[in-house]
Amino acid sequence: MNLKELRAKNKLTQAEFGSALGVSGKSIYLIEAGKMKLSKKLSARIAEVYGEVIEPAERKARKAMAAAEKKADKAAGDAAQAVLDTEEKVERGKRRAKAKVQADKPAAEAVAEAVAAPAEAVAEAMAAPVEAIREKKTRKRAAAPKLVIQSPFGGEITPEEISARIGQADAVYIRVDQNKAYWVRGEETGDIDLWE
Repeated sequence: MNLKELRAKNKLTQAEFGSALGVSGKSIYLIEAGKMKLSKKLSARIAEVYGEVIEPAERKARKAMAAAEKKADKAAGDAAQAVLDTEEKVERGKRRAKAKVQADKPAAEAVAEAVAAPAEAVAEAMAAPVEAIREKKTRKRAAAPKLVIQSPFGGEITPEEISARIGQADAVYIRVDQNKAYWVRGEETGDIDLWE
């Protein structure tokens, strides 16, 4: 119990409490506010008048600090032990997994070989049709019709002719109704007449 709790228990003002103990109400205020230490003499007087032992604040603080340090040391020890236990479990798990892999390795290799043989046969069987499809697509590309752009006012031009006139470009936009091919090359832009 502290001084303030004892005074509240006896329903006394600071002045009344101080008067009963032979000190001023201001002294009681200063002790309760932690601005003045509780003397051994006043502590003995409180025990004599009220039958309660009030320890000086610093002694209480030292006890509380020691208790807190003891708890912190225990918590740190428990945490360290938990880390060690976890590390040990992880190591045991690694050793077990490694042993299992070593034990299962021959079986896994046999399974891999058994799976690989049919997979290779399937790949070989599929290679011929895939090549035939590729050749067919190449022939189609080679046989693609020539693209010709026709003016609504007469005249024709091919993409190759436009490319030859513009040179390298990132993009080309054709506006037949405007007789223009607009081009973009990096930051640069421009246009040409399609039919002159």
